[in-house]
Amino acid sequence: MSHKISRRDFLISAGGVTFLALTPIARGLFAAPEAAGTGMPLFTAVPYIQPGSGSLLIPGKEEMILAWQTENKDADFKFVYGLSKKYGKTAKITRNTRLSGDAVRLNYAAKLENLPLGTKVFYKVTGNGVTIAEGYTTTRQPRGTRVRFAAIGDNACQNEGNRNVCHQAYLSHPDFVVSVGDNAYNQGLDAEYSKYFFMVYNADAAEPGVGAPILRSVPYYTVLGNHDLGFNDPETKRGWVVADFDSNSGALGYYTNMYLPANGPAIPPSPTRIRGSAERLAAFRKAAGSRFPQMANYSFDYGDIHFLCLDSNLQVDTTNVAYQKWIADDLKNTDATWKFVILHHQPFNVGDAHYREQHMRMLVPTFEAGGVDFVLGGHEHIYQRSMPLRFAPDGPGKAADLYQEERLVPGKFTIDREFDGQNKTVPKGILHIVTGAGGQNLHDKQMNNNPAEWTHQRDNHEAYVSKLVSDRHSYSLFDVGDEELTMTQVDQHGNDIDRIRVTKV
Repeated sequence: MSHKISRRDFLISAGGVTFLALTPIARGLFAAPEAAGTGMPLFTAVPYIQPGSGSLLIPGKEEMILAWQTENKDADFKFVYGLSKKYGKTAKITRNTRLSGDAVRLNYAAKLENLPLGTKVFYKVTGNGVTIAEGYTTTRQPRGTRVRFAAIGDNACQNEGNRNVCHQAYLSHPDFVVSVGDNAYNQGLDAEYSKYFFMVYNADAAEPGVGAPILRSVPYYTVLGNHDLGFNDPETKRGWVVADFDSNSGALGYYTNMYLPANGPAIPPSPTRIRGSAERLAAFRKAAGSRFPQMANYSFDYGDIHFLCLDSNLQVDTTNVAYQKWIADDLKNTDATWKFVILHHQPFNVGDAHYREQHMRMLVPTFEAGGVDFVLGGHEHIYQRSMPLRFAPDGPGKAADLYQEERLVPGKFTIDREFDGQNKTVPKGILHIVTGAGGQNLHDKQMNNNPAEWTHQRDNHEAYVSKLVSDRHSYSLFDVGDEELTMTQVDQHGNDIDRIRVTKV
């Protein structure tokens, strides 16, 4: 496979922008063509695809969002879409003002709605009467359709590993991408999304060392990580537990850059903590709208898969009965063949950097009762795959010690040591994956392919890890059918470092 894709190839691959009249003029800034007139603003984020608020797969009711961002300058934008290049439908465009440090940005979003499932949709954006972008995307696939998705974590930091992982994920032509959090280092600021996220995942080239235009091609789902909060809290004296708008008005970029399903609790039992002046908080709330705080937890279906996406940050109380019930009800009320939980703090990470953050273990019995197949997490900058396991907590342990990094939850492990993902492919228990090697500096290099380092005394040295690679950046690639799936871990150079096959009974 070629390591470089031509501009023509990347613009038409896996959906995406087939015509883009915007020209990069500086880092993170794009100019419209002269024909649009001198009144056109500079673009700070070129058009990108988002899933929108839909959760269930309903024929004829599918929706998606196309978003873009500009400097604080008015323009006359129009958006048309349809099932052919004749378009036929006009979308309403919403505009929100976002404070971003000392700058002000305008965030635009056009909703494509009432669409069939599994269908190519064409669109066109014009500004001041001149075509800015044309392209297409594909709506979610219905039940019974084989799908491919990439899972990436701890990624948006602009280093070479990050850019190479993005490029390799793009080459795999996924139907969509799922991130396990830490979307923009170091504090999840709006400006960091521009600098580290869009510059790589909406790059204007698809090649190693650059990134790829994934965001122009397919939907991107994600969850909150600790670096999406990124501030010290003067009340609790803890870091990574609050968004401080007095320190930076661009805090919590997750809630203003992303447009994700809206079926989680409107007010979560453990909402994202915010602090700051009334003026700055009001400006943020206006820009985020109903996305804050509801978008912290949500679920969605794609093909034969149900995804439950959870906030796992240190303010989350996993002993909260209302939170447990919402999770149990969500998992019970789906008829999907496969069930995945997506979160940042993986319950069974053996890496030294974050081993003590075990509060999500309290939810594992609920996951098991709900028929979950995989739990995908990050936080530790490694790749780790567990053996299939079941877990019974001895009690809450320190799970309710909010804002603390030491949240140990001891318990009893039941481990399926026969499953090998090759000949024995029906797991007895959940497969727990850490896919946090998406680009940020790697952790635990002494653990690389070294099983002697993969146990902890506090877990009675239970050996539940099957594979751990910590010497390279990587991402997870899933090919999912109705009765079997394949998971492949791919490194930043396109090499397979792990592969398993899982089948249903």
